[in-house]
Amino acid sequence: MFQHILLPTDGSQLSRETAERAVAFAKAGNVKITALYAKAIGQPSEDYTDLVHPAAVDRLLSRAEGKSKEYLGFIKKLCKDAGVECTALAVVSDTPWEAIIKAAEDNNCDLIFMAKHSRGGPSSLLVGSETYRVLTHSSIPVLVFRAPGLAASERKAKEKAREKDKKKA
Repeated sequence: MFQHILLPTDGSQLSRETAERAVAFAKAGNVKITALYAKAIGQPSEDYTDLVHPAAVDRLLSRAEGKSKEYLGFIKKLCKDAGVECTALAVVSDTPWEAIIKAAEDNNCDLIFMAKHSRGGPSSLLVGSETYRVLTHSSIPVLVFRAPGLAASERKAKEKAREKDKKKA
C-alpha cells in the first residue's frame, strides 16, 4: 500500500513514541522511512544579523544542528534495529509545516506519519498546530498518531472543569 513514509520529529517524548509506532508500521509493510527534523530557525540574512549579533546566530544554528543529530539519530537507530531502510534529513525553516510537506513531496513520500500534540485552550489558538497545517495543506495522506491515554486525560480535565463550573453555579 505505502512505500515511503516521511516521519517528522521535534525530539519530544511524543515524537519518540510516534517514531516507535511508525517504525513498527514500516517494518510490517516493508516501507522505507525518511526522518525529518525541521529546524525552526531562519537563515541569517543581512537584515537579521543587523538585529542579532552574528555569534548568537551561529550559536543558535550550532545548537539546532546538535539537536537534529540527536533526534534523527534516535530514529535511525530504531530503523536499524528493526531492519527498516531510513534516510535522515534536517532542514532549516521558519515554517516547519511547509518544510514537512516540501520534504514529503521532494522525497516522493506517499505518507506523512506524525504526532499530534494536544495543546488545548488559548495556547492552541495562539501557537497553532503544525499537524493541523500539514493536514489542511498536504495532498499526501497524513497519519496522525495520538499517544494512548491522551484522550482519557483530556476527558478527565474537561470533567474537572465542568465540576468546578457546577460548584460555582
